[in-house]
Amino acid sequence: MSDRVENYDKGMENLKTLEQVLDTSPEYQLPEPQEFMSAKSYRNKVAEPLVQKLKSLVKTALIRCFDAWDSYYRLNVTNRNLHRENDGLRRTNEKLAGQNENLRAENKDYKLLRKAFGSKQMDSLLEQAKAAQKLKQRRKHLKNNKEER
Repeated sequence: MSDRVENYDKGMENLKTLEQVLDTSPEYQLPEPQEFMSAKSYRNKVAEPLVQKLKSLVKTALIRCFDAWDSYYRLNVTNRNLHRENDGLRRTNEKLAGQNENLRAENKDYKLLRKAFGSKQMDSLLEQAKAAQKLKQRRKHLKNNKEER
């Protein structure tokens, strides 16, 4: 944010400097015609070159302005996408926080059971449950294989 303010301040200073240069610099002033100079000669030698310089200056300013607008719109699109992504991540974080809370409660219950029944008995029960689950999965797998034949 401070970079943007600093860049804005520098841009405003540069604009004031440019304005002073345009108002005071001899190269951007239309001098009085010399004595006995025809209007055509004055136009060709003095006015036209000055107009060309000013046109070039305006063209450069417009190009910079269009570049700035383009950057502004691209940054807005990027910002919008980041906001959407941030909202999605916020929702995911809320979901995971809820799951984490549930897991903490289950872990608390598990620790209470371990404390009440003892670690050896709980380890034995866990091994039995895991073995029963593996057996059930093997039977299901075998049943599926027989049905495919």
